[in-house]
Amino acid sequence: MKQLLLFFGIKKNDYILISKTIFYVFFLFIIAVNGCTTFRDIAKNIALNFSEMKAVKSKVHNPVKDSVHLSMLWVGHATVLLQMDDKVILTDPFFTNNIAGIQKRVIEPGMDLDDLKKCDLILISHSHFDHLNYGTLGLLEDKFPEIDLVFPEGMEDFMPGFNFTFHRLRKAGLNDTVFIGESRIIKGIKVTTVKAYHWGGRYGLDGLIWGYTAFCGYMIEYHGMTVYFAGDTAYDRYAFKYLGSKYSIDLALIPIGPCKECEKTGNVQHVYPKGALKILDDTKARLFVPIHYGTLFEKSDTPDEPKFVLQDLIRNKPEYNDRVNIVEIGEQIVIK
Repeated sequence: MKQLLLFFGIKKNDYILISKTIFYVFFLFIIAVNGCTTFRDIAKNIALNFSEMKAVKSKVHNPVKDSVHLSMLWVGHATVLLQMDDKVILTDPFFTNNIAGIQKRVIEPGMDLDDLKKCDLILISHSHFDHLNYGTLGLLEDKFPEIDLVFPEGMEDFMPGFNFTFHRLRKAGLNDTVFIGESRIIKGIKVTTVKAYHWGGRYGLDGLIWGYTAFCGYMIEYHGMTVYFAGDTAYDRYAFKYLGSKYSIDLALIPIGPCKECEKTGNVQHVYPKGALKILDDTKARLFVPIHYGTLFEKSDTPDEPKFVLQDLIRNKPEYNDRVNIVEIGEQIVIK
């Protein structure tokens, strides 16, 4: 872009302004395409920027413990700190206060990054702003140099030059009958990409127009334990029944938002609470912890609306008493 503008005789000091103008025109085009809902969401987040984030009442200051076989701590949104014996894993890490300077957190991160003394692996499910958070990756790069980071093929177009040890894994194909991608053993942890139904790109519209397909879920296996991190996904009974037949899942981290009509199963890009329970049933996971809600203002009028709907769905259903654990942001539970 810089060379092109200079070729046409545009002054060196002007190309930054022109580049910003192009960006804002593109941004306004996205707003126009998405309609009134986008204006409403932006207005909410602008208002939120003048308010204080809700504090997490009692943070865990020693998240990594010697005696834990399997535990999880929900940092917020899709960020979970997993401990599997001596291995510590972060999913879609998001510790900053804002996403792309537009969306501000409703509640602060559920853990202080300064309290994390060890991290072996980072998993990124896709390249959207709320999952691939550059600010957080910069903080992790400073704290844990050359840490291993896994992402699905095609996402390299959106990965800046961080000082991580990158692992680009082949994802499950677009073919509806291929539900498992590539497995790789990293520091003794077996990581496998599995099918997700979402969309790629970075800015929303670019993924829809140019058809980026860099998105996936993960199976994480270590010392006889299996954790399923779904990333962002819609529901497909064939895919999840297949995963349930191939894996013995101890813990499933499944999104339940964003949703506007939260009583439905979901849409072509996300599952809602009812869809998440279908994934739980199909995969036969021993425990399901819902994520991807409560951190940002998205589709519903309250960030916790998906949780309230899920609570209504499982009320008076004893088959879910021991299989669904709705944790709070900042809460850590020990599964084994």
